[in-house]
Amino acid sequence: MIKTDITRRNVLALAGAAGAGCLMGSPAARAATANTLVYIGWSHTEAGSKPFLEQTFEKYRSENKDIKLDTVGVPFAQMETTLLLRKRSNQQTDVGQLQERWLSPFVAAGGMFDVDEVFGKEFVDKTYHPNALAMTKVNGKRYALPWVTGSTGLVAHAKVLADAGVKEMPKTIDAFVEALRAVKKAKPSSSPMGLSTKNPSLTQLETQLFFWTFGGTFFKDTEVVVDSDANRQALTLLADLVKDGLILPGNDRFDIRRLYAQEQVAFYPDPPLARAFARAQSGQGEAYDKNVVPVAMPVLKSGDAPVSVQWGHLLGFFNYGGAKPTPDGATGRFVKLLSQPEVQIAYYKETGVFPATLAAINTLKDDAYLTRWIDLSSSARPDELSPFSNANELRTVIGEEVAAAMLGQKKPADALKSMSDRLKSIGPKK
Repeated sequence: MIKTDITRRNVLALAGAAGAGCLMGSPAARAATANTLVYIGWSHTEAGSKPFLEQTFEKYRSENKDIKLDTVGVPFAQMETTLLLRKRSNQQTDVGQLQERWLSPFVAAGGMFDVDEVFGKEFVDKTYHPNALAMTKVNGKRYALPWVTGSTGLVAHAKVLADAGVKEMPKTIDAFVEALRAVKKAKPSSSPMGLSTKNPSLTQLETQLFFWTFGGTFFKDTEVVVDSDANRQALTLLADLVKDGLILPGNDRFDIRRLYAQEQVAFYPDPPLARAFARAQSGQGEAYDKNVVPVAMPVLKSGDAPVSVQWGHLLGFFNYGGAKPTPDGATGRFVKLLSQPEVQIAYYKETGVFPATLAAINTLKDDAYLTRWIDLSSSARPDELSPFSNANELRTVIGEEVAAAMLGQKKPADALKSMSDRLKSIGPKK
């Protein structure tokens, strides 16, 4: 990941100083941009999705010859900062691709349109799946439209488990640990549970599943509540899994995807793209699909609800140097193209990202992988840090302290105490 000295909080503060008048732009400037649509995103810079999206953009241009579509490609690691800097300079940005956890800070910074007011609540409700729409709401209003949907949840490897004699997917934490031990016995070199320990951001996001499972949480509104019995139990389990060789340290999600395809991982957390990576990295393509199984996160005791983290890509509509979007204008036509069922389904088949529209998901109702994952996403929660403008700073602290406990550098209780002190010193900001 590219590092920068510009934090989300600093850029938001600078952007806010631009003022409402600057955000709106002059009437002349707004008129000049009325027939130009500026889209900024990262997916059309990536090899797996670039050809399809470039064809889609060309389709838009051919069908809307009165509109000049400018597409700006930015690598994912630079995307959030780039959008914020464009806000600061009031540089025209009509539509932007967002990770779901970025939405709340952008809304707090100002300059985003309420999609129900722009496109109409009826259109939004009848077009998009409720699970996907859950990611677009901030303070009771919806500030984006879902493009792709899903969750970060647990993926199992059917063959690895079968080879270890595990006949049923574990439903409780105790059964889960037993399954991990069976895999380790059958494959001594394996990492039965794949979990990131060398990337603090991923460590926080992935281990959040375990903290939630034990009933823990990091924050209560803006109060730091990490130093709790529930969190100590969760972190102790994670440290024990490393100590017992059931999680091999020194990996991140990208390493784990490779190990999974090499049949050295039985479970790991990932968004729905897990299957696409398994196809590519196994070298077996669709023949490998039978091994990739979305499963519910094990629960502490029977009757508890499994947890997962909301995940998806959104389309945000920005009041940065351009004209207000309208349903039948340049922005509305762009949204309608990307929301067409045939476009959404083709994008899924090309890249593995799930469609967000009801029509596309209904058309794919016989796709067991997709329908199972969508079902598991019905109770997905927002990442706990998503409401905070200094989320990246907080995420690093949590990830560092969790990794220190998992790697045996600190006792779990000491790591949580240090985490609590550091988070309180920083202070979560909304």
